[in-house]
Amino acid sequence: MAWHWQAKAQEDKTDAAKIEKVAVGLLARREHSAFELQRKLSQRGFDSLVIDDVISRLAEQGWQSDARYAEAYVRMRVERGYGRESIRAELGQRGVARAVIQTALDEADIDWLACAKRQIHRHYHAAPDGHDDQLRRYRHLLSRGFTPEQSRIASGQWRDAEGMDDAF
Repeated sequence: MAWHWQAKAQEDKTDAAKIEKVAVGLLARREHSAFELQRKLSQRGFDSLVIDDVISRLAEQGWQSDARYAEAYVRMRVERGYGRESIRAELGQRGVARAVIQTALDEADIDWLACAKRQIHRHYHAAPDGHDDQLRRYRHLLSRGFTPEQSRIASGQWRDAEGMDDAF
């Protein structure tokens, strides 16, 4: 009976080594939240108890960090033209704690209005053509997670060739 227990312990150790190797490979490509990492390793058929131990160990060693993941995610989504509320919701869906999300958003020090204006200029290539076009831009910004106030201001302005903002 003792031999069976030792064989099982050795098998778990081997699984842990395999799980760690896969996890480090995933983390080498990009940051992952603990939740994402757990999900991806579970999909590969590894035991969830061993996965949790491995992820905890990787977090202790600094290989995995939800805070670092949140910072990188905020930067990436801002570059792609998303607003604060959209980013907050997406990070929550990826298993990042609210406090970690709040810290990442606060420390990013982003001018969200300027981000909304950049998104309008990237997505639309001319000044708004009337109220309906301005409303379309407003809804576009809302759908990307900007506040109603940011969306209202950014959808009604257009930077002309001289860099001046025109209000509509």
